[in-house]
Amino acid sequence: MSGLPCREDVIGEFNWLGEEIVGLGDVECPQRLERFRGILGDFDGVTAMKYLASKGLLVNRVGDLSSDFSTPYVMVHSPPWGVGTGIINGVQVGSREVRAKILTFRPKVVFHGHSEFQGVGQLGETRVVSVGLAELGFYVRYEGEGKFSFQRLPGSSKGSSWI
Repeated sequence: MSGLPCREDVIGEFNWLGEEIVGLGDVECPQRLERFRGILGDFDGVTAMKYLASKGLLVNRVGDLSSDFSTPYVMVHSPPWGVGTGIINGVQVGSREVRAKILTFRPKVVFHGHSEFQGVGQLGETRVVSVGLAELGFYVRYEGEGKFSFQRLPGSSKGSSWI
């Protein structure tokens, strides 16, 4: 998940899932999410950072996912520049640094946040996956070894009362 403000309705939906949650940044109230751990994003405040660090929930590896490009399956906050999987307010966004790391380390799959929509792109031999904006109910269920499925919270379809 990525991009979740302190909205009790959406947080409640994620907690209701009863699954481990790995955040890819910009999660404002990680202390309200059950079974949460993650990496930091561009807009994570000092409070969120201190909370995650003090509880040992700030991670660089979860299963076979790493944030330091030490595994074939990588989780980062920012999308790589020029792939088209990072969209905010209709504008393509991305990081040249993340792009360079992908081209250097050549992981099989990179999962990223910092995008409103879910999608898949390609950069060289690497599959690039946008997990989408958690505030809109988007998330990815990761099964390991690069296998995943796009998910959306049941109450988040268009026309829902909380979007």
